Amino acid sequence: MGNRRETRKEAQGMPLILLAGLPNPLFKFVANALEESVTPKTKVIAEASGGEDRALYRAQTVATLLKAVSEYAVRQARAQEMPPSPTQILLAYIPSPDDEKLLSEFDFFIFPIRLTRLAEYDAYGRQYRHNRQESQSYVLPSIQAALLSFMEVKRRLSSPNLREPLLLPPRNFHVSNTERVEAIFMNLRRGELSWGTPLTNIQAQKVTHDDLEKHVRPGAHKQVLRDYRDLLFPHDYTNHGFSREIPSDASSQDRKHFMRSSFRFGVPLRDGYHHDVQYSGKGLGGQTFECCVKGSVSLNVAYANVYPNDFVRPG
Repeated sequence: MGNRRETRKEAQGMPLILLAGLPNPLFKFVANALEESVTPKTKVIAEASGGEDRALYRAQTVATLLKAVSEYAVRQARAQEMPPSPTQILLAYIPSPDDEKLLSEFDFFIFPIRLTRLAEYDAYGRQYRHNRQESQSYVLPSIQAALLSFMEVKRRLSSPNLREPLLLPPRNFHVSNTERVEAIFMNLRRGELSWGTPLTNIQAQKVTHDDLEKHVRPGAHKQVLRDYRDLLFPHDYTNHGFSREIPSDASSQDRKHFMRSSFRFGVPLRDGYHHDVQYSGKGLGGQTFECCVKGSVSLNVAYANVYPNDFVRPG
C-alpha cells in the first residue's frame, strides 16, 4: 500500500513551461495553445512584456513571473509531500538587450530556450513577437526542438555521478584563480556554449579511501571533481542534508533559494542533495566559502556541506 501511495503522489507532477517576452494579450493565446498542444500534459505560466521591443524584461515583469513559478512549485511540493515538483522547468523567452535581467533572476534552475525568430523584424519594422500567427506557429516547434538537448541534460542530472560538472555549486567551485563554474553556467544559459561541449577546464582526480574515507571504500578508487584550490567535490549519496521546505510567508529571496536548491537546468534534484567539499586527507584549515545566506564564511572543520544554491554549512 505504501509503495502505491508514493507512486501516485509522484505521478501528480507535470512538466512546466515558462513563457516570457510576448505582449498582451498575445501571450495568453500562445500560452493556451501550448497547454492544448504539448504532450504529455504541461502547465504553462506566462507573463506579458510591454510593447517596447528593446526593453522586454522590466523588474516588475520578471518579479511577477518568478513569484508565479516559485509559488506553483511550492504548492505542488506541499501537495505531493515529495519535493521537488514539477517534473521539469523550461523557460521559453524572446531574446532582448535586457534579457539578462530575466535570466539572472532564474539563475540556473531553469532550462532556457531562446525564441530567436520572434525577436527578428518583419518588412514593416515590427518584431514578429507581435504577430499572433507567427508566434503560435513558432513557439511549439522551438520547444520541441530544444527538448532533444534538454533530455540529454536531464539524463545526466537525473543519474548524478562524481564527475558531473553540471551539478557543481556555481559560486564555490573555482575553475581558476579568477573564474568560478558560475561563469561557465552563464555561457550555457546564454547559448554561448552548447550543452554537449566538453568542459575540459574542469578536472577530475583519482582518489582512494585514504583521500576520502567517507566516499571510497578500502581498496577501491573513484574519479572526483577537483577545483583550482585542490578542493574535492564528492556529492553525498546519503542526501542527509536539510529537507527543502519553505513557509507560506517566505520572501522572494527565500523562494529563489528554494528553487535553486530544488532544480538544476530544469531538472529536479534529490531532496537533500549536496557536495561534501574537502581536501584530500586533511581539514579545511580556514578555507573561505561563499554562502548564499551568510556571505563569505571561513571553515576549520573536516569538510563543508555545499548545496546547489550555494548554501554552506560545516560538515
